[in-house]
Amino acid sequence: MLNALVSTIDRALRDRQGIFEYTDCPHCMFRLHVASIARDIALVDGTQLSAGSRLINLHLWNEHIPPFPSQGPTLRWARGICDGLEISLRELAAFVASHPAFEDIVAIGGNLLFVSTRQADLVTHLAARYGFVRSVDSVPNRSMSQRLHLLGENILISMIMMSQNPAALRRDFLRRDNKPVYLHRGELMRRFGTRGDTRRLAKP
Repeated sequence: MLNALVSTIDRALRDRQGIFEYTDCPHCMFRLHVASIARDIALVDGTQLSAGSRLINLHLWNEHIPPFPSQGPTLRWARGICDGLEISLRELAAFVASHPAFEDIVAIGGNLLFVSTRQADLVTHLAARYGFVRSVDSVPNRSMSQRLHLLGENILISMIMMSQNPAALRRDFLRRDNKPVYLHRGELMRRFGTRGDTRRLAKP
């Protein structure tokens, strides 16, 4: 019953937000949706994403995430995560390069989930290995409605984990915060696209 409920809620939210799979690769860990940047975003590398520009937001493809081992994280599990990230970004680069409708995409965005400052540092370091940089105001002050929205997201994520990967669920997950990070389009193509794709693209 929990699996069916979670699947129904997740599917309804994806349809509402326009989230879709950009590849049929069974090892891809992300879905995406396209959004306009609501306000100028200053990044710690000194660049800026301008309001009104379009970016791709990444969402976890929950069914494709390697299950968390019951005995805790292992080197084999971590290697599977890293391989999945590499494959996912290569598939994304190929998708963007082959669809003219995405030529105006300036960056790829994602939210890193964490509970503690130590976790925030670890996931930010991992994201940086793939070219993602954080915004200057990476954890902004949130209104009450934004805090309630984040709580709702944490509840849904916890339900998904209970359904699909219970070994990864922790009691403090409802206190998770998130940190936005961004990968410039040009950097995506330089790192994960083919040489021909990279020549087609302007620098961010």
